[in-house]
Amino acid sequence: MAAAPVSFHNLVHRPLNPAPVTGLLTRASERYELKWSAGEDGHPGINADLASGTEATREPVSRSFEVLGTNGTSALSTYYAEGGITFTTAGANDDQMILLPHLDTKQTAWSQVTWGTDKQTEWACNISTAASVALVTLWAGLKLTNTSVVATDNDQAFFRVTAAGNWSAIYSIGGTDTTVDTGVAVAASTKYRLGIAIDSSRIARFYINDELVATSTALTDATDLIPYIGVHANTGSAKAMNIHFQSISRSIG
Repeated sequence: MAAAPVSFHNLVHRPLNPAPVTGLLTRASERYELKWSAGEDGHPGINADLASGTEATREPVSRSFEVLGTNGTSALSTYYAEGGITFTTAGANDDQMILLPHLDTKQTAWSQVTWGTDKQTEWACNISTAASVALVTLWAGLKLTNTSVVATDNDQAFFRVTAAGNWSAIYSIGGTDTTVDTGVAVAASTKYRLGIAIDSSRIARFYINDELVATSTALTDATDLIPYIGVHANTGSAKAMNIHFQSISRSIG
């Protein structure tokens, strides 16, 4: 039987489940969960900053997340005064700023733990748009590679919006892509809470601002996905987005 839909509140505020024993296990959870308030461990920078011999370069960057993307740099990842991190593209056509876990071995559990379609993986983020959403692509969710292009990954479940349109919920199963118009328009200077919950039948449910907006068919079994968040300048001037929070969890075992 498929699990009941999960609200965004539960995605980011899941309580520890009491175990039916006393002692140390009385509040042990049946799930493994990570939460990240953007900027809490430094601002995300390019991966090379971690190995820099210059302390002023090495120490300020996040140990969990890095920056990728065309012309993406550490300098374009800055603290947001209202809470979080601002990603700003460099200013040319097709420039990108992409947030992803460090993929180095042993660097962070965000990438060294697997987030499988067969493990009831749940992911959520809290982001906000900049003063302009024209000529920009925003995307976030669970993918195999660091691209917003729908056709690249054979298996994925993520959100995407482009050219000030509606958010799309996208899922791919063995190379077959499905794009669902959620009916939720992107607006300037607006917060969005995005969530994806994959149940025990590998059905992915997509949430925007606590509302269920799309439901997939069964995803490919035993496929490990990676959380990504990105901003892509379609053309013209620099584009930006604010990242406030991200969480991910899975069943243990």
